[in-house]
Amino acid sequence: MKTFKKRLSELLITAVITATMAVPAMAGSDYNAVTAQDATFTKYLLVDSNAVAPSATFNYTISSAEVTPVAGTADTLPVYQGTSGTTAPAIAAVTFAPGDTADATSLAGKKTYKKTITISMNSAPFTEPGVYRYYIQETTPTPAVAGMYYDVDAVTPDLTTNGDLYRTLDIYVEDNGTDNTGKLLKVTGYIMYDGKVTAAPPSSTNASSGTAITGAKTIVVNTANGAEVDGAVKTDNYVNYYTSQKLTFGKVVTGNQGSRDKYFKVTLKLTSPVATTLSVDVSHADSAVPAAANLNAATDSTFAGTANPTSISLTAGTEVSTDFYLQHGQYIIVNSLPIGTAYALSEVADGYTSTNGITQSVSVIDLDNDQTNDALNDAVSGTIAVGTDILTGFTNDKQGVIPTGVLVTLTPVIVIAVIVVAGIAFFVVRSAKRKAVELSDAEAEEENE
Repeated sequence: MKTFKKRLSELLITAVITATMAVPAMAGSDYNAVTAQDATFTKYLLVDSNAVAPSATFNYTISSAEVTPVAGTADTLPVYQGTSGTTAPAIAAVTFAPGDTADATSLAGKKTYKKTITISMNSAPFTEPGVYRYYIQETTPTPAVAGMYYDVDAVTPDLTTNGDLYRTLDIYVEDNGTDNTGKLLKVTGYIMYDGKVTAAPPSSTNASSGTAITGAKTIVVNTANGAEVDGAVKTDNYVNYYTSQKLTFGKVVTGNQGSRDKYFKVTLKLTSPVATTLSVDVSHADSAVPAAANLNAATDSTFAGTANPTSISLTAGTEVSTDFYLQHGQYIIVNSLPIGTAYALSEVADGYTSTNGITQSVSVIDLDNDQTNDALNDAVSGTIAVGTDILTGFTNDKQGVIPTGVLVTLTPVIVIAVIVVAGIAFFVVRSAKRKAVELSDAEAEEENE
């Protein structure tokens, strides 16, 4: 029993020593606790050139629970877990909306929207010189926004995969150096890294004292207080990319009775998974149907003066119906359709035979200006998918059998008439001859008497 108790005591002592070495001691500090100022970094949202920002909210967590403390050595600074509980820092959500104004700076060749993210330090107390570490995570919405890629690179983004959504925030705390009693501290720096950093930053034998941060601090990548963690990648932002697709639909009229200047009404119905505003390119169609005084006779008079819309506002989960007006050879481009949007096109054929799609053999539409007419033969209804633009439309045909002339139509009648006239003439002539012969015979008999 004594041996067992002795062995248990040795194990407990070993565990305490190990724990003490692994986690720098925080209790019993002679320093007065110091608090950090709020810090800010940047959120970028990239969209395609003709798109606008969707309605999207990004949330963040900041915690030190997963941070592994690192004891300081002659070559490294000590790393402490940042404070938790009621004094833990917090990050407010950031929201983008279709009405936002794009930033003047374009990242990765995309239209760029920019927001500032604030880390509220909430009086988090720091009680020793060293580095206090937090992990920040951007959490994806539930359900996720279709077509949204998270944590991509701001310069050369891989627009097909998501990053790990984590950042490491290191807060540098120094001895104030102005009080010989050794009880004052100052916060001198913030550094943010990509991903979860676990190593400690190096120490220095000739570093100068840092300047205390006394107001809100913007985190940047080109400045630091103290040496950075070897091999870690500094950052000052999160970048997301919102991909979208285009829908192009056109009109072709065929047939010897097809009117090439007739306007046809085409209706587009869209149901989007997110709220957004779509830009519509009508430069390859008329901006509006002419007024009644100038409208051609082939077009429905109720279309007179109706404009082709240049934008469509969508709300999440609600079907939106929009009418367009097209003549032969014209087409419309709807930009920035969210991934997962259901679309359906229909038209008023108005006495024409309507066929879905436009084959290259009848097309007069050259979408890419390569002197070759293009087929617009995709389905007129479906769902927008990543990487697939839709090219579709309608072919309207009207044919008629045209008489080639009156003579062809009346030939049988004329032939019969000729035969009848010839017959009458024949009998008239024969009757006259008979009468003449009979008269001649009568005169001869009288002479003979």
